[in-house]
Amino acid sequence: MKRFGKSLVSMLCVAMLAIPVFAGCSVEYGNNPNPGPDPGPDPGPSETVDYVSQVSLDFSSETKKQEVEPRLFIDGDTTHFDPVKNSTLTTYHEGDFDESDGYIKARYLAVNTPESTGTIEKWGKSASNFTRSKLETAEQIVVESDDTKWNFDSTASKRLMLWVWYKPKGEDTFRNLNIELLQEGYARASSTASTRYGTVASAALAQARAKQLKVFSPEDTVDPNFYEGDAIPITLKELRCHLDEYVDKSVCVEGVITAEFSQSVYIEDFDAELGVNFGISVYYGYNARSQLLSILKVGSRLRFVGSITIFNDSIYQLSGIDYDPYGDPTKNTTVISEGNDPGFAETDPAKIAGGTLDITFEDEEGAEENVTLDYGRAILNTAVYLKNLTCTNVYTTDSGNSAGAMTLTCTFDNSGKTIQIRTEVLYKDKENTQLVTKADFLNKKFNVKGLVEEFSGQIQIKCHRFDYFEFLA
Repeated sequence: MKRFGKSLVSMLCVAMLAIPVFAGCSVEYGNNPNPGPDPGPDPGPSETVDYVSQVSLDFSSETKKQEVEPRLFIDGDTTHFDPVKNSTLTTYHEGDFDESDGYIKARYLAVNTPESTGTIEKWGKSASNFTRSKLETAEQIVVESDDTKWNFDSTASKRLMLWVWYKPKGEDTFRNLNIELLQEGYARASSTASTRYGTVASAALAQARAKQLKVFSPEDTVDPNFYEGDAIPITLKELRCHLDEYVDKSVCVEGVITAEFSQSVYIEDFDAELGVNFGISVYYGYNARSQLLSILKVGSRLRFVGSITIFNDSIYQLSGIDYDPYGDPTKNTTVISEGNDPGFAETDPAKIAGGTLDITFEDEEGAEENVTLDYGRAILNTAVYLKNLTCTNVYTTDSGNSAGAMTLTCTFDNSGKTIQIRTEVLYKDKENTQLVTKADFLNKKFNVKGLVEEFSGQIQIKCHRFDYFEFLA
């Protein structure tokens, strides 16, 4: 129950920190190598100071600087960037970022935004959206170190501790996004006073606290991007990595529907940092109301509220969902968007057959939890696209309701490893008169779309449509 307990403690801490404190509250500025201008006295309740405009990007200073372009948006205080090697603003030095695979995993200095990639905290998604909106529309972006060298954080994820500057389109000056996150109330302090721009950053933080913005707002302030119900709001990544801790508990998760069959839909959500999808099956049952069925469409992104249950002693699923357009939104399925790409991410079959995936979670204090899963189990219930498989053996079920379903053993390279494709009973025509048989697959080469599933302890790909096979010459 470790993760679940941590989630509840985190949520309680957010609520407690949201209560404004005025008496005895002070800002400790500390000693800074270049603190910037004195921000002056704390503003009154009606006056708002743009502290971001009180600092400027000095290209002649001794700090490291690199013009960059966004690569992946992770959350409010973490972004991956590609260096602009032919920049006219900064000089690119070969090898500077070899330790982080040639690109820059930026962890923003002086700020700590609420979580939005594991357990979801209030204002976490809003902070992430704010950061993305500023960088996606920026004319130019420059990252800066806090001193004369590039500095990594204390985690194993090879993140550089950086100031992030962006130039809005149509403007001539760069704005400091770290300080802006503090100023707008999207972040709490993280060694703020002791950083290069600590004096101004601390003043921005004090103003946000005094004005009770976002993370400093009263507990009953609504964050439009945060689920306020009793269920535990989590990502599918968090759920997949800690399933046992959520069994029989009410959770709130979001995902895009990729497939529907056997009274279930399959949902998944892309994790930008790892570059993979995480998913789960959502069981709606035989007696689902027509209102619920009307919104369960492939390509729709939905927020589900339900319980994690175990079927057949080993299959985890989300169940107990419902939908009523006039019902309680804290207990209801909610449509977020429609027409999304239903996935089928191209995936290396060798990873599914024997690879692993290393996943790191970090709490508010910076403590890490490292989880290693078999790659196939990490991406269970997601839609994948496998290429260049050769069927070497076919087992056909010959009795029961599954009579005619097949298990295809397939090779994919010269390593001798195999992967299994499990089909439903398939037909070649819409009238279901031309049954697909062993002869259609044996010794044939093909690409295939399917869902990653586990059966009797073995990972396999479930394919429920014949047109998901692309036969090769």
